[in-house]
Amino acid sequence: MLTVHHCRAWGGEDRAMWQPFTERTAKRRYENNGRRFSAVIGEVSDPDCVLEINPQTSYRITVKFFDGHGSTRLSYGFWLMEPDTLFLRHVVRWEYPDDGKFHAMNEAVFIEDIFWEKPDGVVRRELRQGNSVSSEDYRDVLIDANWEPYPAFDDFASNRP
Repeated sequence: MLTVHHCRAWGGEDRAMWQPFTERTAKRRYENNGRRFSAVIGEVSDPDCVLEINPQTSYRITVKFFDGHGSTRLSYGFWLMEPDTLFLRHVVRWEYPDDGKFHAMNEAVFIEDIFWEKPDGVVRRELRQGNSVSSEDYRDVLIDANWEPYPAFDDFASNRP
């Protein structure tokens, strides 16, 4: 069973919840297409991941992973495709200077951005390092692993069969 904490947002150098609220409030937002909120999975000060849930948009769930200093290292963006199905549409990976402290995302020295415009097997990969940006499109990419059943409230482990 996952330990889940609910709040308006999580993050920053202090690795804290901003405007924490009850499970009941979060569930109401989740099930009634209410306002966005975050679900912190694990310990608040050092979570396994944080889900940013926005029930009012097609970009429904973003899952973020952090390093031990709270810097965002990896993000998965899931798009609502059908009432009960999510599609992994966007993956971003950040690398920071190796100096053992918190970094905001705009301090990254390298960013890898992978994006599926639609689930047709075409993906764009963009690499950014300093002022240099390069991109490539790939075709016929297998997308079977990009699909996830829409999770029940607070059941945020992968539910793929």
